[in-house]
Amino acid sequence: MQSISLFPVGALDPVEDRADRAIAAIRRLLEAGHPLVVAYSGGKDSSMVAALALHAATLHRAAGGHPLVVVTTSDTLVESPEVTEHYRCELGRMRVFGKRHGIKVVTRVVQPTTAATFQVKVLSGRALPSFPGTHGDCSTDLKILPQRAFRRSLFRQLAEQGRAEPVTLLGTRYGESARRNVAMHQRRESADAPARNQDGDLVLSPVCRQDDDIWEGIALYGSGARPGYSDFEDMRRIYAHAVGTSCAVVADAILAGSGSRRQGKCGARLGCHVCQMAEDKSLANMVEYDGRYAYAAGLQRLNRFIRHTRFDWHRRHWVGRTIRRGFIKIQPDTYHPAMVRALVRYMLQLDYDEQCRAERAGERPKFELLPLDLLIAVDALQSLNGLARPFAAWADWRDIRMRGIRYEIPNLPLVSQTAVPEARFLYVGEEWDDTAAASEWTGLRDPYLESFTADSACGPTLQVTGDGRALWALPTAQQFSVDPESAFLISEFELDRLLETHDAGVAPGQVTAGYRWYAQYGCLTLSHAQRAEHDEIARRTAYKDRLGLTLEYDIEALRTRALGFDDLPRHGQAAWQQAATPQHSLF
Repeated sequence: MQSISLFPVGALDPVEDRADRAIAAIRRLLEAGHPLVVAYSGGKDSSMVAALALHAATLHRAAGGHPLVVVTTSDTLVESPEVTEHYRCELGRMRVFGKRHGIKVVTRVVQPTTAATFQVKVLSGRALPSFPGTHGDCSTDLKILPQRAFRRSLFRQLAEQGRAEPVTLLGTRYGESARRNVAMHQRRESADAPARNQDGDLVLSPVCRQDDDIWEGIALYGSGARPGYSDFEDMRRIYAHAVGTSCAVVADAILAGSGSRRQGKCGARLGCHVCQMAEDKSLANMVEYDGRYAYAAGLQRLNRFIRHTRFDWHRRHWVGRTIRRGFIKIQPDTYHPAMVRALVRYMLQLDYDEQCRAERAGERPKFELLPLDLLIAVDALQSLNGLARPFAAWADWRDIRMRGIRYEIPNLPLVSQTAVPEARFLYVGEEWDDTAAASEWTGLRDPYLESFTADSACGPTLQVTGDGRALWALPTAQQFSVDPESAFLISEFELDRLLETHDAGVAPGQVTAGYRWYAQYGCLTLSHAQRAEHDEIARRTAYKDRLGLTLEYDIEALRTRALGFDDLPRHGQAAWQQAATPQHSLF
């Protein structure tokens, strides 16, 4: 009589046997000369993969081989602080393990570009946080694209060294979710032989057939029964406390049984502390469960404030950017300058409070939302976009740290969802600066500076664009960035002058002076496309500033000045016809 197994082949094998099969598959890669790239997140699955990879590397080294193991993880700069501290400690333990066993272990923490960070995107007025029901590009910008760029750079370097093609080891499992199961089958992921992903890279999934027994594997390597880089106690603590229990396995079972997986695109168990795509209660549970996490209570208040004010249309920027037949649209879009200023203040206050707490405790701060480079990037781009007076971020920094002013995050009730207010339209002319007396000076030019430096080597270099405009030839590179040395010099030697400039105020049309100052100081490097783009934005902002459409303008007064669609001339109605359709779910 033929017996039928109710479980897949190998499903009931001891965890040691499963680990040995995974190690054998990884060793075959090492023997073929492939470097290993471990995609690490700090969770149980990627931790198990890292343990298997390092164990296989020790065996390969003992047999006379020279393995290379690269471990890479992502830091979105808004990660849960406990997760950030955890994976940095674990990466350090991996390096120690490698040194002890004669293995070359390289670790890299990959961060998004400056322009792609949550802080710069939202606080510069370029975008809203990713909300449910909208195009959630946060995981792409903060994790996927930076990791892809890092891997390409790494793979090029390894190829130049004459090494075989690297193989990326993933912690994905078929049993994680139905959606993950389908995607993995489509990619033909395997624990035995590498497959190619959509980017054309070789990937191996050593634990893809494991399920709850992954915890047995963690115990196997954490107990010292096998050579392991960590005891995994911190990981177990985070898993347990994120659900408000004392046991990681129980916590994992609670989440799996309740279907409480996060709904955001990244699927992270402990997500970013600003995440709006899913209501992540893990950090709140930790704060409530144990006093050691009390420092994170402010991050929870910030998250709740953003979530509860999503549909507060008076916190939105109503001034459109596109001119059609002389009119711009007046309707809620990204955050209003007042809202952006409030968020900057709240983040600076949280940073200061955490630094004070850490100093009292004799430890390093757990988080910093606006480090120096991001603070300068935000301050410069707010000036460029007319969201704040020049050097307003530094003024808030001074008020908090030197004047004792506090900016507490309010505990507001949830604003109910309503339809997006009907669009109105404001006449501004066919071009943003066509009414300026000397429009050639309204972009990336400074007549005051250039008059003093004319015919000297100190003057800014000019370049002529394709449409004949002369503008500063600012340095460019692949990505927008802030020069760290210049940023340090500004904070040490220029701060008093910047604050004097802020306090004195600027004339209408000069709100972009802060951006120009940073640019001429050599602090900013633009992407290749941004030189002309920022000139256009500067001209647009200067014109809006002269019209009173920048800084903390009055929304109701603006709506009164604007026309309804039915009151537009025919050519205006034809240009803005699509805006006459009511909008209900764009934001």
